[in-house]
Amino acid sequence: MLKEIVSLIYPHVCLSCANPLRKYEQFICLKCKNHLPKTEYAERVENPVSKLLWGKAKVEHASSTFYFKKGSIIQKLMHQLKYKGKEELGEELGKIMARELLKSPFYSNIDGIIPLPLHHSKKRLRGYNQCDSIAIGLGATLNTEINFNAVKRLKANTSQTQKGHFERHENVDNIFQVTDPKTLNGKNILLIDDVITTGSTLAACAKSINEHTDARIFVSTLAIAV
Repeated sequence: MLKEIVSLIYPHVCLSCANPLRKYEQFICLKCKNHLPKTEYAERVENPVSKLLWGKAKVEHASSTFYFKKGSIIQKLMHQLKYKGKEELGEELGKIMARELLKSPFYSNIDGIIPLPLHHSKKRLRGYNQCDSIAIGLGATLNTEINFNAVKRLKANTSQTQKGHFERHENVDNIFQVTDPKTLNGKNILLIDDVITTGSTLAACAKSINEHTDARIFVSTLAIAV
C-alpha cells in the first residue's frame, strides 16, 4: 500500500518518453524499448565499429548494439545514465546489450568483461563510471565475471569532441596500464564502453592489453555515434 501511495506522488516514468511505466516495465517503457535503434553489428564479420579499430589494435571482433543520434531515444537514455546518476538504467541497457551479443557466435565464449576505466579524478567528480553499471547488466545475463581493476587509466585526458583524427589518437596514447596481466592471459576478454565515436580510446586500451597479455580481445559498445 505504501509503495502504491509513493508511486502516485512520485510516479515511475519512462526515462525516454516520460510516460508512466506499467508494473512489469523497468526504466524504459515497452513502446520505447521496441523502438530502440538496433544495429545488429554483433552478427556481422565486418561492420563500422570493427573498421574504426582496424590497424589500431588487435581485436577479434567489435560491435555496437544501438545507433546514437542527436535527439534519439538512445541519446536521452545515455544522458540519464551518464549525467543523472541512473546506474540501474545502465544495468538494464547492459542486459539488452547482452541479449543481442548472445545471438552472435563471435561472443559465445567470453571469459571476462572489462569496462573501459575512468581516471580516478573524473570518477571521483562524477561519483561513478557509467560503464561499470553496463558491465554489471552484461555480466548478469552472460553469466560472466567482471574485472574492474585489470586495467588502470593513468591520465585524465582532455575531451575528444573538438579534436581531429590524429589529435584524438595522440590524446589517448599511453594512457592505460594493465595492472594484473596474469588474470587476463589466455582469456577471451570483452572490452566495453558506452559510446564509440572514432574508436581511439578503446583502441588505446585494447593496444595496452595486446602489449602485456596474450588475451583475445572482443570489443562492444552500447552505441555508435552516427
